[in-house]
Amino acid sequence: MKPSSEIPRPAGSLISHSVRFVRNTMLFYEEASRECGDIFATRIPGLGNWVYVCSPELARSVFEAPPEVMAGGDIEGFSLAHLLGEGAASHLDGPAHRERRDVTSRYLGAQASLRHVDDVREITERRLERWPRGKPFPLVLELQRIALESLIKVFFSGADEDRVRQLADLYESFSFKGLRSPTSVHPSLQIDLGPWSPWGRVKQRQRELVKVFSQEIDARLAPSDRPEVDDVLQGLARARLGDGSRLSREVILAEILDLLFQGHELTGDSMTWTMGELATHPEVLARLRQELDSVVGAEGVRSAHLAALPYLEAVVREGLRRRPSNFFTRVGRVKQPLPLGGYLLPPGTMVAVCYPAVAMREDLFANPQGFAPDHFLGKQPPAGACPFGGGPHICAGKDLAVVVMKVAVATIVRKAELKLAQDEIRPVRNAYYYEPNKGLLVTLENRPS
Repeated sequence: MKPSSEIPRPAGSLISHSVRFVRNTMLFYEEASRECGDIFATRIPGLGNWVYVCSPELARSVFEAPPEVMAGGDIEGFSLAHLLGEGAASHLDGPAHRERRDVTSRYLGAQASLRHVDDVREITERRLERWPRGKPFPLVLELQRIALESLIKVFFSGADEDRVRQLADLYESFSFKGLRSPTSVHPSLQIDLGPWSPWGRVKQRQRELVKVFSQEIDARLAPSDRPEVDDVLQGLARARLGDGSRLSREVILAEILDLLFQGHELTGDSMTWTMGELATHPEVLARLRQELDSVVGAEGVRSAHLAALPYLEAVVREGLRRRPSNFFTRVGRVKQPLPLGGYLLPPGTMVAVCYPAVAMREDLFANPQGFAPDHFLGKQPPAGACPFGGGPHICAGKDLAVVVMKVAVATIVRKAELKLAQDEIRPVRNAYYYEPNKGLLVTLENRPS
């Protein structure tokens, strides 16, 4: 077993690595994997020693590493629990993590997600009606909003349209002006001098968010004459832990806010990338519309239609592959010496599954630089090459995210004609994720009645 010091590193100095990482992280990953192979290492100032894996086989090894060997939950420097609340499942490992995931998977799994098709379609149609006609607008904000309102409706299934919109407005403001603030991830900047300081403004938004969402939770869990619903909130409230205790309201709130953080921007960004690809690949768009017209007809997309729309599924999967919005699909810190790819990683090493590099492998995807839904037509992603990760920490809302994307993309494609209003499309970092530059400016040229 070779020492980790012998893991290949990209050419150049650590300073050049840092510059390339900051300038375009996705491109840095792709170039490093082509240069170094299935595993490479680097050190980014402030982030420590990192090892990246770029093959399905090594990815599986990382996914399957037991929690006593590699921490995958609350990793110092990679948590927003100080703003979203302590105790969410993504911050846990081992039995505690499995216990919580067993609760949420009942409501976020493939079959359960189909219950929300009508809500997603109606939210998409309402947002579509507000889009300006003949005037360029950033599509990413609209699609992030569709994802956000859809998730809130899933968590608070009895909420009416106005309340969903109010909760979405509040969370969106907190996300864009709070979570994206540099102060949120740099403890040295977290100095609260009231509304005159950046961190003070972040904390004020956090307090307002916690207050309103807590009130919503309390109102929905209080005894009432409303018809009983079975949603994520109720499931978390009813759950009993291994010791017989129940989750506190603070932990329930943290779980919901954490799922919103993980889901709404990633889902919205992924839909935006997919719509951008459809706008530049008219032959794919025409084939998708043909399938939708044949299966859906004049009505809106329903849950019963989705199984009969394989090309729609393939388009969404290919959008996730061709334009990853996340830097990696798994990150962990080694706790005990870990054999990986013929090397022995010492404790303290950060390990990441570099999906942007995996998604560009020619041995997995023919013409990986192109946009070809046939990559996934009737096929599942290769094991270890899933954009949602794998193992115990696989994305909790992956099935729901795919349903939201399929329903929203299908609804937009059937009801709107979008034209690109910018010449160059490239990925830019919005804080935690990658989205198209300028938010993907589009013009609504035609909206059939």
